[in-house]
Amino acid sequence: MSNQVANHYFNLFIKSDEGEIKNLTEYTLVNEYLKSNDWLFISPIFFQGFELEIFLRLSKTEGNNKEKILEIITKKFYDLRHTASFIEGYCNRCDCIQPFLKSIENSLILTFQKDYEGSIKTIIPIIEGVLRKYLIAEKSFTTETIRPKDLKESFNLLRLDLIMNYKNELKTYKDENGNSIDFSEYQIEELTKKQERYYSIWFSFVDDFIKNSFYLNTRGQNLTNEINRHSILHEFGLKFDYNFENYIKIYFLLQFLTWAFLQKEKKSILNNIQSYLFFEKIVAYERIIKYSEKLLYEKHILLKNYDNYNDKILKKKFPEFKNNILSKRYLIIYNLLRKFDQLLWKRNVKSRTDNK
Repeated sequence: MSNQVANHYFNLFIKSDEGEIKNLTEYTLVNEYLKSNDWLFISPIFFQGFELEIFLRLSKTEGNNKEKILEIITKKFYDLRHTASFIEGYCNRCDCIQPFLKSIENSLILTFQKDYEGSIKTIIPIIEGVLRKYLIAEKSFTTETIRPKDLKESFNLLRLDLIMNYKNELKTYKDENGNSIDFSEYQIEELTKKQERYYSIWFSFVDDFIKNSFYLNTRGQNLTNEINRHSILHEFGLKFDYNFENYIKIYFLLQFLTWAFLQKEKKSILNNIQSYLFFEKIVAYERIIKYSEKLLYEKHILLKNYDNYNDKILKKKFPEFKNNILSKRYLIIYNLLRKFDQLLWKRNVKSRTDNK
């Protein structure tokens, strides 16, 4: 009887895995298309089926569609429900990402203000902080022994961890009623191979960006438009455009790591968020964008005489966003509560200042 049950689940898992791999085959086509238009890789949290279908259709049209791709990505990022969802619904649940939430928020604030140099130079150390935390906590590295090549290799180590975790889960797998399922060694190996194929495809998307751009060895290399953490953080003086496009490419890397670590921590990769925090964050993002628009001309005055200044970056309009999550009645109540909270916050700040 136990063999029949194991065979049932084995066939079920095989069918599911083959379906996932088939979908990833289409994603591979999209990934190659994005790369051919100077984009880098698919982020599993950011790109959903809808966007992937659009890109598949675009890939069958002639010409360079880089601007159309950027337009779709920009619209998705500035759908503040999605961005707030990523922070509260994903990052906040991930043990390896959560300690960096404040810095992630700061990088988003700078992006919403079009201060792209600051946002890029903030998010790169976040990526490396996450990788360092992983290597120290789980791979017996120390702060002194971690080198750039170790950070690069950490993606492969993470992939192997996910495969090993899956294999170990199969050995102690229980059904929805808590009954143990005794897979044979053959079944475990076959299912593990499918999962290895699945993760290998996903990690292949990010692998090219890591090796040939982000962690490219800059010695003797003539950099063009690569997003290279070494040249950016150490100010090599090479021409590099601090813009939304280059920020979002690194942001995708953060999303990829969040997706991978949530699975490693055996947590759902489905969104899980408290509704009030979600709404509060959207309103805050929306207001930051609104107020920052009033300062764009002042930024132009400060930056206009510097080399590589690109006036188009500041002139480019933010995509419109209509916050229609709450009814008018609840929105009025929320705004009243917000004003009361703001008043209390100002009084507390004043009180602390007066007592100094």
